Amino acid sequence: MSVAPTAPADVKTNGAEPIIRARNVSVDFKIKRNKTVTAVSDVSIDVTPRSSIGLIGESGSGKSTLARALLGLVPVTSGSVEWEGHDISKLSAAQMRRFRTTAQMVFQDPHSALDPRRRILTSIIEPLKVLGIGTKADRQNRAEEMLSLVGLRMDQANRFPHQLSGGQKQRACIARALIVEPKILVCDESVAALDVALQAEILNLLSDLRDSLDLALVFISHDLSVVAHISDRMHVMYLGETVEEGSMEQITSAPEHEYTKKLLASQLTVDGAQTAREDSAAEAEVHS
Repeated sequence: MSVAPTAPADVKTNGAEPIIRARNVSVDFKIKRNKTVTAVSDVSIDVTPRSSIGLIGESGSGKSTLARALLGLVPVTSGSVEWEGHDISKLSAAQMRRFRTTAQMVFQDPHSALDPRRRILTSIIEPLKVLGIGTKADRQNRAEEMLSLVGLRMDQANRFPHQLSGGQKQRACIARALIVEPKILVCDESVAALDVALQAEILNLLSDLRDSLDLALVFISHDLSVVAHISDRMHVMYLGETVEEGSMEQITSAPEHEYTKKLLASQLTVDGAQTAREDSAAEAEVHS
């Protein structure tokens, strides 16, 4: 029933060497003294410059754990994640600080991602302070640039999180991630907490930022229509494995794995309308 995913090992999707190269990554979590659960199983993936990769799957499929493994936020049980030819689990403290400027994450819930006791501007500047980048004036100037990029005003940045809308808070989270000038932005369900109109706004913003800043995007979602809106390539994950991988056009037009076919048949578009695939299937059933 399963279709073996195409190994991306030597495929340079845009002619460039990968920024992050993951090979046969598995991640296990110990849940009891003598029992473990496998969250990710034998997954390989390359993140190349200016690429846009979607990780799609239902809750528990392993997509968020894989993303955290790519960033070194959870240890891998087997396999490897490499950056500039180095296994990230063996980076020195100085190398790890530099790696942290290479890849940043935008989380699902902007409400909990921002410190409610701090003004937005302070939260945006914080990564520069933690990593020891720039003078106070440099950090202020950089923060103002980021605010402009994500469509926030200085008066909004001087407010506390509870004084902003959900979309404004997510823009602030994106600004905070971008302030260290990363090459990769990992978005973990980063529009799931927003209504449909705001989802479209944030997706368009991320697309614009990808193009203007030459970013690579890794976009994680359970919603295939959201991933299709922003990604060029897709990894379909099921029970910790990549069951299908390829270009967005290839997978949406000619899915091979049964799980992918079910995802395509059940998804809604960003504007809430049912997909043509689902409509056609329903119409065929009525006339059968």
